[in-house]
Amino acid sequence: MKGIIFTELVRFMEKVKSADFADAVISGSELPNDGAFTSVGNYPSEYALNMVAEASAQSGIEAAELCRLYGKYLYGRFTILYPHIMESYRTAESLLTHVGSHIHNEVCILYPDAQPPQITAQESAEKTIISYQSHRPMAAIAQGLVQGCMEHYDDRRALEWSISEDGKSATFTITG
Repeated sequence: MKGIIFTELVRFMEKVKSADFADAVISGSELPNDGAFTSVGNYPSEYALNMVAEASAQSGIEAAELCRLYGKYLYGRFTILYPHIMESYRTAESLLTHVGSHIHNEVCILYPDAQPPQITAQESAEKTIISYQSHRPMAAIAQGLVQGCMEHYDDRRALEWSISEDGKSATFTITG
């Protein structure tokens, strides 16, 4: 998994709680690299899962909820880190329906060894359905990203979601 996910996870913990909390989570996660991440490095997704589990244990917040909150935070960071990509979309729907066909292609250009999740979209007059499929159990992060996107564009349509038990797939339905 790309290092930017890890560096932003640490930044998220520092911002939401404190630097001491982030340090305690990293220490408690017993990571082989002691939490030394670079944004361009590659790390096993298990490191992130260990950090989320430890953050959950230390904060008392469910791991899925932490991932959702992190996803919302991460969307905001993406607007800062990748403005050339994000600014090319005028609506939440236009961005969300092009994640798989455009944004993840850009990610793979920036990071040739990236393995982003598969995102597909189906649009009709009544609703938009976004499907998420990954080999990693991180669909709750995707949920937060979708919510963050809709908030960013002040899109107040209804959003419903279902996430698989293993956290590797999800369906997001936007209506209204």
